[in-house]
Amino acid sequence: MLNITINEQTGQIVTVLSGDLDNAASTQAERSLAPVFEHTDCDVVIDCAELNYISSSGLRILLNIYKHTRTNGHKAVLKDMTDEVKEVFQISGFLQLFTIHNS
Repeated sequence: MLNITINEQTGQIVTVLSGDLDNAASTQAERSLAPVFEHTDCDVVIDCAELNYISSSGLRILLNIYKHTRTNGHKAVLKDMTDEVKEVFQISGFLQLFTIHNS
């Protein structure tokens, strides 16, 4: 099961992902993350502290967020990834695309 929370803060959108961003959750995730694409004037922070698993479908969704923010002159930040999730990003080559922050 996947839970998504989106909070608008000054200069950024903070998205918290909790659970598994797998193929089964990808359709729901795309709908839930649609508000992120309405903003063109800020960075997007994706909090992955509670993200247990990400599939290729999940990577595609986050890649779309990355492309959206880059197109608008901003950055996509992955925050507090677990080692397992970080490994998926590393193997896929996506790790170098995003700005990485750890608390």
